[in-house]
Amino acid sequence: MLILGEVRTALLRNSGPLSSARAADLLSIKPGRPVLATERPINRTVSPDTLMGVDCRLSTVPKVKARGIGTVAVRATLSGGLLLQSSAQAKVEFAESQSRQKWSHYARKRGVVEVMTKAESGHLAEGHRTRIDADTLDLGAVSQHLIGLIQQRPQLDHVVALRTRPTRLRWTAEADDTAEPSVHLHVDDQVLRTVRVVVPASLLDSAERFCVDLALHDWLLTTVDNVVEQADRIAAAGSDPLPLLTSALGLLVKLWMPAAHVDPRLRVLWDLMEAQPGFTRQWQAQITWIRDQMAVRTIKALERLPGHDVFH
Repeated sequence: MLILGEVRTALLRNSGPLSSARAADLLSIKPGRPVLATERPINRTVSPDTLMGVDCRLSTVPKVKARGIGTVAVRATLSGGLLLQSSAQAKVEFAESQSRQKWSHYARKRGVVEVMTKAESGHLAEGHRTRIDADTLDLGAVSQHLIGLIQQRPQLDHVVALRTRPTRLRWTAEADDTAEPSVHLHVDDQVLRTVRVVVPASLLDSAERFCVDLALHDWLLTTVDNVVEQADRIAAAGSDPLPLLTSALGLLVKLWMPAAHVDPRLRVLWDLMEAQPGFTRQWQAQITWIRDQMAVRTIKALERLPGHDVFH
C-alpha cells in the first residue's frame, strides 16, 4: 500500500492573522460542506476535500510505462490564522484489469488512483519523490492551484505581513507491518524537500497529517533562518534590522508546536526528527539569537536617548 502526496506552504497574503470565524469563511470553498476547526493548542482550520479526476502517466524509477486513473484529494489548512498549506494526495491501488473502466468505477473511490503498470510500489514511490516529468502526475501543481485560489480570495487584504518564500514538501507513505515506523527527510534545495515515511498499514491514512505538520515546521525553521540572514545583510548595510526581527518574532513563534495535530501513534516520527536533524534545537537557537539581537539593539537605542541611563 502506498500514498503519494505533496504539500505547499506559504504565509497568507494578509496583513495579520485571521480570526477563527474569518478563517472558516476563507476556507469555505465547497458550498454545503463545512470546514473543520480546532482552537487548542493553536487554532487550525481545514477545508473540505476537493477531488480532481486524473488519467495520466506516473513517474517511476527505474522508468517504465505506468498509467494512473482515478481521483486526487486536495485540501487547504490554515494554522494560527496565518500559515496557509495545501495538501494533495492519492492512494495507489493496482488495477485488477489492464483495461480502462467506466468513470463511475473510479469516482466511487475518493482520493484513489488505480495504476496499470508492471512497476512495483517502490518504483512508483521513488519516481514520485525524485522525478516529475512534464506529462506525468504532478500533485504539486494540484496543490499549488488550490493555494493560488485561496490567496486570491476577496476575504484577504493582500498585504504581505512578512516577506517569506513558499516551500514544497513532496512525500510518500508506504505500509510495512514488519518494520518500525520511520521517516527520512531530504532537503533538495531552498524550496523543495522530499520525505519518505514507512508505517504499519493501520496508520497509513494518518501519514498525510504528519507530513503537513512536518511541512509547517520545516517552513517555520526555513523562514527564521532566512530572517536571520536578512537581518545580517540589513545590519551590514548600516540599517536597523529591529523592525524585521520584531515582526518575525511576533508572527512566527506562536506557531511552533510540533506534533500538536498529529495522530499520537505517529508522534514517534517526530521523535526521530528531533533526534536528527533536531528541529526544535535549531529553532530554539535561532529564536534565542533573534531575541538577543533585539535586546542589544533596544539597549543601544535607549543609550542614545538624552539623559537616559538604562542601568539606573
